[in-house]
Amino acid sequence: MFLTTKNKKSFLLTFASLVFYLGFLSAQTIDSTAYSQYKFIKKGLNKIENDSSSLTFFYEKLSQLESTKKGRVDIVHIGDSHIQADFFSGTMRQKLQLKFGNAGRGLIFPYRVAKSNEPQSYKTITNAIWDSKRNVFYDKPLPIGISGFTIETSDSAAQINLMVKDQPGLGYSFTKFTLFHEKGLNNFDISICDDQNCERGIFKSTDRSTNPFVSELKFDKPVRQIYLRNKCVDTATQKCTRIYGMLLENDSSGIVYNMIGVNGAEFRHYTMSKYFMQQLPYLSPDLIIVSMGTNEAFSKGFDKDLFSRNIDSLITNIKLANPNAAVLLTTPADSYRKSRKGRVKNPDMKLAKETIITYALKHNLPYWDLYEIMGGFGSMGKWYAMKLTAKDRVHFSGRGYQIQGDLFYNALMNGYEKYKKSKK
Repeated sequence: MFLTTKNKKSFLLTFASLVFYLGFLSAQTIDSTAYSQYKFIKKGLNKIENDSSSLTFFYEKLSQLESTKKGRVDIVHIGDSHIQADFFSGTMRQKLQLKFGNAGRGLIFPYRVAKSNEPQSYKTITNAIWDSKRNVFYDKPLPIGISGFTIETSDSAAQINLMVKDQPGLGYSFTKFTLFHEKGLNNFDISICDDQNCERGIFKSTDRSTNPFVSELKFDKPVRQIYLRNKCVDTATQKCTRIYGMLLENDSSGIVYNMIGVNGAEFRHYTMSKYFMQQLPYLSPDLIIVSMGTNEAFSKGFDKDLFSRNIDSLITNIKLANPNAAVLLTTPADSYRKSRKGRVKNPDMKLAKETIITYALKHNLPYWDLYEIMGGFGSMGKWYAMKLTAKDRVHFSGRGYQIQGDLFYNALMNGYEKYKKSKK
């Protein structure tokens, strides 16, 4: 495979993530005071900035959910390799659901089938070979949808076994399964079977329903394992199955925290994803969190103006497609990069975070400044010394990501509590 300069950068970050994530699969969510021992973390800066008006609607929905114990609040967290493994976003999901209720695991993708690292809260297995694409490789075939990844197979006997795993204090069995997939005469039907091998429903490729990319199945009781099996009923026309993502929900009130993460992703990659904007509104997000910028500032030659335009393009399109959702930006973490002298501090990451904040203030968006909260320029070295990062000093350890999630959760809840007090 020949890689462009940009793709080389994405490949390097992806390769690093695939190696170091393997050691963190047993990590557990930390308590809300665990980061207090690290003096280099600027806890006094840990707050959501510019949220007094921009998050009012979201805070009110949380308040209604908390007081009535009815309804749902849907959150979407979009990002790169810092998000794909789901330690950061997984900590947020767990803490929010323990406080407000668990309405389901949310959006997932069979990363393992695509030969990429998969979150620990579920597992996918296949008996077939699937072609795959992530949005970083925009010049390759296959369109990209809701997950930033796509898989496709021409094997008529292919199946995917999906198993969800409970997390501390939370059960993730589901009563509704939604599949984002390609429909049409050229696509196989898909049979959905339970863990007893009983067929519970069929997604027909010619059934357009109310959404051209979505098929839904309700179960009469919660399940935690299903099989998706290709079903060819017309050998002359049906040639493949193409999957964009899966959504797991239950019948309870509470939070659905959807994670969309792609190793190596930049702002522009989601904008260039053919069906991403078309499929995103199906998640009915109340809050969309965007956490990127690391990849753009990873190599030398960072273009601040181009970065700002790419931010604007993605956020503008997200808001047009989801007019009722609040959008919250987070800055990238401090990091190092390679040089002839070895790994050195990366000053462009500070430029990236400043660009994000400038954009947020100009467009009245809330933001969370992870860069400064973690300690500012050069602080990645301190995190590394405490074994909170990977050797590349770009990615974090499982515990490092959980500390980020814990900080972010506390910042969001502090903003929420201030909103509630302002109503009295």
